[in-house]
Amino acid sequence: MVHHTPAESAFFAAVAPRRERLFRPVEPTTTPFPIQSVQIDWDRLIAKRPVLLKTLDAMPSYLLKPEVLRLLAAETHPRDRLILDLMWTTGARVSEVLALTPSAFVDDGFDYGVVLKTLKQRPGRPSKRALQRSAKRYVPILDLDLQSRIQSYLWLGQFRKDQRVFPICRQTVNRHIHRLVERVGGAPFPISAHTFRHSFAIHLLLHGRPLKVVSQLLGHRSVDATEIYTNVLTFDGVHFLDGVAFH
Repeated sequence: MVHHTPAESAFFAAVAPRRERLFRPVEPTTTPFPIQSVQIDWDRLIAKRPVLLKTLDAMPSYLLKPEVLRLLAAETHPRDRLILDLMWTTGARVSEVLALTPSAFVDDGFDYGVVLKTLKQRPGRPSKRALQRSAKRYVPILDLDLQSRIQSYLWLGQFRKDQRVFPICRQTVNRHIHRLVERVGGAPFPISAHTFRHSFAIHLLLHGRPLKVVSQLLGHRSVDATEIYTNVLTFDGVHFLDGVAFH
């Protein structure tokens, strides 16, 4: 039996927990995102939008959360509703959603999300070669109801691992969106599948998420391509002129 001096015993007692931590996961500390909640005046943003779109030619048309939710609530077909939900909650291009297979959805035991293949919007379906060489990005999906509907859809469809889960084309999705918009009473500007991508970006910026993160989630090569969306934050000049008297 080996006997240790008091100093040696103290040393081994201190080292033991560190050895154990090498092989066992450390309990994570909770560090919430600094911005926990925001108050957004949706009516004001909707009222200001026509002037913003009229004065900035490069600004893409977009929907705000109450308008998107109204469209989603009007959609009753499980597959079509799921396509709209994925575009709205991940910012994916319609071509990226239509290229999804069951293996694209990831559940690592901590988070649930989807791996998107970054595909530029081009006519027709993406080729196999384009799918293979495209860059990939991971977008978390936090909504538990949406997670459940994705899993139910995949289970009921009995898709193969590499089979497309939405075997339709982009034009079909856009035609369906146009009919959906007409059913809810129309819109002040044309709405397409890409409108949901723009709306996703603006929704994140309205909640104070960093431009760099939004750019990465959209799959942009440069933040410059994402910066156009920040006009929603800076356009309403009343806040900047309030309190400045001219007479």
